[in-house]
Amino acid sequence: MSVPNLVAWFAQIAVLVAVCAGLPRLLRLRSPGIQYVFWRVLLVVCLLMPIVEPRVPAQMVSVPAPAGAALLAPGTDAALALAAPAAPASIDWWTVAAVTIAAGAALRLAWVALGILRLRRMRRGAREQAAGFDDLARTIGVSAPILWSCDVAHPVTFGVVRPVVLLPVAIKSVDTAAQRAVVAHELHHVKRRDWLWVVTEEVVRSILWFHPAVWWLISRVQLARETVVDELSILTTNARRAYLDTLLAFADDTGLQSSPAFSARRHLFHRVMLLSREGGMSSIRIAIASCLLVLALGAGSWGAAQAFPLYAAAQPPPPPPPPRPSDPLSPEAYSRLGVLYFEQLRRPALTDSQKIEIIGKGIAAEDRALEVKPNYADAMIWKAVLLRAQANLAANSVDRDRLINEADALRAQAKVLYDSGRAYVSRDAISGPPPPPPPPPPSRGVNGGVPRGVASGVAAGVPGGVAGSASEMVFVPASPASGEFGRIENAVRVGGPISQPIRIRDVRPVYPPIAQQSNVTGVVILEIVIDTEGNVGQAQVLRSIPLLDQAALDAVKQWKYTPTEISGTAVPVIMTVVVNFTLQP
Repeated sequence: MSVPNLVAWFAQIAVLVAVCAGLPRLLRLRSPGIQYVFWRVLLVVCLLMPIVEPRVPAQMVSVPAPAGAALLAPGTDAALALAAPAAPASIDWWTVAAVTIAAGAALRLAWVALGILRLRRMRRGAREQAAGFDDLARTIGVSAPILWSCDVAHPVTFGVVRPVVLLPVAIKSVDTAAQRAVVAHELHHVKRRDWLWVVTEEVVRSILWFHPAVWWLISRVQLARETVVDELSILTTNARRAYLDTLLAFADDTGLQSSPAFSARRHLFHRVMLLSREGGMSSIRIAIASCLLVLALGAGSWGAAQAFPLYAAAQPPPPPPPPRPSDPLSPEAYSRLGVLYFEQLRRPALTDSQKIEIIGKGIAAEDRALEVKPNYADAMIWKAVLLRAQANLAANSVDRDRLINEADALRAQAKVLYDSGRAYVSRDAISGPPPPPPPPPPSRGVNGGVPRGVASGVAAGVPGGVAGSASEMVFVPASPASGEFGRIENAVRVGGPISQPIRIRDVRPVYPPIAQQSNVTGVVILEIVIDTEGNVGQAQVLRSIPLLDQAALDAVKQWKYTPTEISGTAVPVIMTVVVNFTLQP
């Protein structure tokens, strides 16, 4: 249960107990049995409310991130480079409260356990059988050992399977009627198995030890139980006056200490006043009072639930579908749709099934683009990226390897088309895919004006990521070691057991003036080789924007990483990086 729901539940208990606390006195209900049932039902309702109460549905509200806030995956070099200084750690008061409550519950449960162990030790030390009470046991219809004990200061009844009654030796000095009243009281507890209820109530009190309403309610339950047993004991002994004298003797503390059966002085006063009234309630008054108690209990429960409702876990809203292409026969429109689906993977709180559904739609869009233009190399690259993302979510290694091999084949085919000049040049090849929302206005440049072009680079060697802009990053999964760089000796590709090297020197790409004047934006995808010293030795363009390729290559070749070691030996690694160029107003 969440912390807000726990606080609401505690408030519900307080409201419900406050509403029902004065009802028996207000209705002048003098029937101990009805009171006992009412207080027990109230306790059960308080404990079961978070289980049976319907939750109010809560809808997760998506608050757009402020402009310029980067969505970075932990552990990537982009996250390390752009991470802001951590705020000073503050005290988590909820955690402090939870630890305090748990510690208090543990201490009180330990105290209850120690009390039970002490009773068992007293039982082993009691040897002398108390005689003269067999007729009471037969009348009540119960059989339990009744022993004299020097270790107890008051009558004690405990045990579930083999209950036992321990009587203090001080009771030997009182008259026989008082002794029989005490024994009758304890034997009725044995018959009713009240020891089990007492232990259960103490466990509940221990867990909710911090809640005063729970303490008060359990006290009322135990007091009502004692008054019920008082009536049964008087009916058994037929000696109301002797029984009242015994209660008063314990209340006056005349040599005998008070006990759970002969409770605190305020409880004893209530029990004496109730027993001293000979007249009872008529059956009609009992029926009316019972109906009113049930109505009050129901109304109080409903009011507490309305005042402090419990909320269900918030469900994230489904991602909105991307816009459909305006021209169903345009390969550019279908490829752009696939890119939009890919960008949706950046949404927070997506489940694996939702990601797989989005990736499937993106692959279908790129397939439609390739059906119209089979030599559309850009669509091949984006489909390979989507396949790689799907491979990271595959349930088994066979499907993962199949998807990776298909992505590698598409990447190699696209490279052949680029190198041979047979790749289809789309109508928006100059501008590339639609850029994400622009970041906030940057600081002024060296000439005092706001630069119009912003370029950023993201390393994407860790499988399972996505691609993005200066404000929102998505990781492009890397392919296995193959293709152009496969001939490099001992070269390995980042991914799986090969962790991504950390970038320790970052050089931002310089936005070419001619590209700014032509409003050229987009994503350049590069594949690079990092040598054994951490320098970028080779780089090739996987997805090209002619006016931006050289700027991306010039910047990336100046990056420096931590060397990658395998078994203590530095090896060259191959990874994929994304350089994003955006224009700002």
